[in-house]
Amino acid sequence: MNTSLKSLSTTALIVAGLTTSAAAQDAIWPFDVVNSADGGSEIVSYQGLEKAEKPWHICVLFPHMKDSYWVGVNYGIVDQARKLGVKATILEAGGYTEAAKQVSQYNDCVALGVDAIVIGAISEAGLAKSMAEGNEKGIVQVGVINPMSDAAGARIFANYDDAAEAGAKFLAEMADGNPMRMVHFPGPQGSGWAEASTEGVERGIEGSAIELLEAKYGDTGKSIQLRLVEDALQAYDDVNIIYGTAVTAEVAKQALEEAGNDDALIAAYYSNEGMVDLVKSGVVTATVTESPVMEARIAMDLAVRILEGKDHLVELNPSMTVLTKDNIDGFDMSRSFAPADWEPVYAVE
Repeated sequence: MNTSLKSLSTTALIVAGLTTSAAAQDAIWPFDVVNSADGGSEIVSYQGLEKAEKPWHICVLFPHMKDSYWVGVNYGIVDQARKLGVKATILEAGGYTEAAKQVSQYNDCVALGVDAIVIGAISEAGLAKSMAEGNEKGIVQVGVINPMSDAAGARIFANYDDAAEAGAKFLAEMADGNPMRMVHFPGPQGSGWAEASTEGVERGIEGSAIELLEAKYGDTGKSIQLRLVEDALQAYDDVNIIYGTAVTAEVAKQALEEAGNDDALIAAYYSNEGMVDLVKSGVVTATVTESPVMEARIAMDLAVRILEGKDHLVELNPSMTVLTKDNIDGFDMSRSFAPADWEPVYAVE
């Protein structure tokens, strides 16, 4: 293993609280990740490269940039490309319903003659044929954010079942044996990560007093999530917990107020920038973050390491944190979100 990847522990990391010094907030590296290759759970302290050996051309595919989560991923990709001194071309498909468009964009990347493709996949199955052809052409492929198999030479993504389980366990502890009724809003069906989150919720509330009424799947656009929450509140009496995507948590208060439900808890199993103020104000009880900006930085670093024949890890999961009103002020937001004035960038020359 490269000396820049220092072993810390053999135990997987999901933490519920933290403190961060000002000095640590100013530094990008190191960042703790779980080396999950071959079912492992070793925590390593990841240290990125300072510069690439040459200005490689890396194409990056996103499902969309409709919310601050993926805008943060864009920031991580772009800023790391600039630090490494590589060229980046960034394409976004427009939403999780646009799997065919992402396949077309993958082929566009190949036509550009790029050295590597970093993929935030809408559907790995949909990309399988194109990725196989990319491998045959010698194009380095790295998966980022959304789960991916060893079709990619390396990948870093959150285990959303673990993230959802961590948040669900926190809510079960809050319930403290009092019966509560939950509706879960996982995200788009067929994405893989949404279904995984439902599995995590089921594990997290097992043996608790929380009843899962339904998992309502749908795209993560605000209007769609609002409609799903409204539908759930009409279908079920006495909903106590709205748990789901960050977008769900953003719109849930409006739906609850319109339904006259003043007591339900709102929580998210991943975070976007909107979660920060909502958690601080107490509107959202808890949210889980896996630091997507750092996932993006590491994906770019992995692509360069593979291109340059350097030692690299092949499957990584980011460390995760359950954020609440009590600990959010101690969290380094630059690892999860873009700066407030950041606008999406589509090319780094």
